[in-house]
Amino acid sequence: MRKVNIISRWMLPLVDVSVMAGSSCSENSEETSLPSVAIKFDAQLYPLTRTDLNEKFQLSWDRGGDAIGVFATAFGSELQSEGNVLNNAKLVYDGTSWTLEGDASAQWPSDEDLDFYAYYPYDERCTNPLDITFNIQSEQADTESFASSNLMLARTIGVARGATVCMMFYPALTLVDVNFAPIDSDADETQVLLSDVCNSVKVNLAASELKAELNESSRGDVSMYPYSHSSEEGYEYRAWVPAQTVMAGSHLLKFRYSGWREMAGSTLQESLSLPSGGITAMESEFIGYLPLTRITAGEFMMGTPENESGHTYMETQHKVVLTKDYYIGTCEITNSQYAQFLNATDVPDVSGDLSYITANVEGYGVQTLFQKSPNWNVRYDSALEKWVPVLDKDNYPISYITWYGAKAYADWIGGELPTEAQWEYACRAGTTTAWSFGGDYSVISKYAWCDENSKNNGPSEVGQLEPNPWGLYDMHGNLYEWCADWFDYYYGIENLTSETEVEDPVGAESSLYKVIKGGSWLNYWHYLRSGYRNVYFPNATSDLNGFRVVFPVAE
Repeated sequence: MRKVNIISRWMLPLVDVSVMAGSSCSENSEETSLPSVAIKFDAQLYPLTRTDLNEKFQLSWDRGGDAIGVFATAFGSELQSEGNVLNNAKLVYDGTSWTLEGDASAQWPSDEDLDFYAYYPYDERCTNPLDITFNIQSEQADTESFASSNLMLARTIGVARGATVCMMFYPALTLVDVNFAPIDSDADETQVLLSDVCNSVKVNLAASELKAELNESSRGDVSMYPYSHSSEEGYEYRAWVPAQTVMAGSHLLKFRYSGWREMAGSTLQESLSLPSGGITAMESEFIGYLPLTRITAGEFMMGTPENESGHTYMETQHKVVLTKDYYIGTCEITNSQYAQFLNATDVPDVSGDLSYITANVEGYGVQTLFQKSPNWNVRYDSALEKWVPVLDKDNYPISYITWYGAKAYADWIGGELPTEAQWEYACRAGTTTAWSFGGDYSVISKYAWCDENSKNNGPSEVGQLEPNPWGLYDMHGNLYEWCADWFDYYYGIENLTSETEVEDPVGAESSLYKVIKGGSWLNYWHYLRSGYRNVYFPNATSDLNGFRVVFPVAE
């Protein structure tokens, strides 16, 4: 389960846009004649950060190329759709100063006081200040698109000729900030999206209340800006969106993981307000989040050499070539992850502490998924009306799971159970010894929960011991893991010998049993070897069996 904190933040920055003639905001010139006075701009941004926001949320002009659109009218005159003293003049920041683009020598037009109206960011299409349409960027994943989605508005009335024009810029949108803990895997990329939000506003700079009106007809997903990625502090993403209410029953968040797997955040139990002028916090789960490790295609010797201690005739060593990369779960599927699946698919409870829970499994009809265990896996909480892990066992691997129960989860999350070849290749992690940590089983308790170190007569929390060379935890011990393959003594390969070479094998076409691999908390070293093979009835439950999931790499 991956939890995130979502904070909708808002601040009141002050922009000092100056039309300079040697004077300041507190020093108005008293001219008796009308010499030429160039319109020069010197803009400064003074963020007035709210007390409940830290300094990370202060705004500043720090990007050369930032531009403001400015309109001006004679003092007291109504702002018009066209024909104003200034019409969408482009005020550009070069990193140190501001210039009126295209007319750096523009003169103050008359001795009249002027009213100024402005917006940020500049858009050459905004020629009518009474009807400005602003669309946020759907892809705010880079600095440029994120900054250009921050709509700000300002106006100041009655500025005397040659005086400094001081304008207070107000953000017209809301800043959504998402934080979550680091992802401890080798996945390529993480992307966070706001799901189906209103993404357009209308602005009238002459309106009595200077604000953006929501354009409800325009909606879409918004890819958020990766503000910070820190192994200590976690990941932080931001996006500017129009102030709005996200309705109950919807998903505010999507989580795109490894560049292609997309998961939704928790369903909102009540409507969530994202206001300008307030802060909203909530907690969400990414349903279906799994730490994954990418496995690069390659070849290896599957099975065990005849001189390996414990070798049997059903472990005939042969060459296997895996032609495609794949992702595999960094850890075994946990109770909390399996509970998400049960809740998402509305699997009903059956009374009794040791009851068998059934559901339809694609291609196999109604099957037993697992047997409830009051001490080790999940229970149905009637008060919460959902499945939850039993007390203090959230991060323990789901046990008493059938092959059908493992497959149903894999189908739901969009993955597959690993073939025996995929599983053994990932377990070996480039090694040729009996275990991925070498050939000396005296150190096995550093890497595997087994008969030497298991606690409380059952499995242990995932990811607590040393991983294999490719970063996978508990490939040896803890729980046996279901594979996709039907069992055959010779791996479903006709005339198997030590000279045989096969590509992407999938096991026998049918059998009474499914393959299980890796050994369990109850077993000693012999059963924990990388090439050891065992079997179990696919509809049977056991406190020794669990699973993990693989995903093909998207082309």
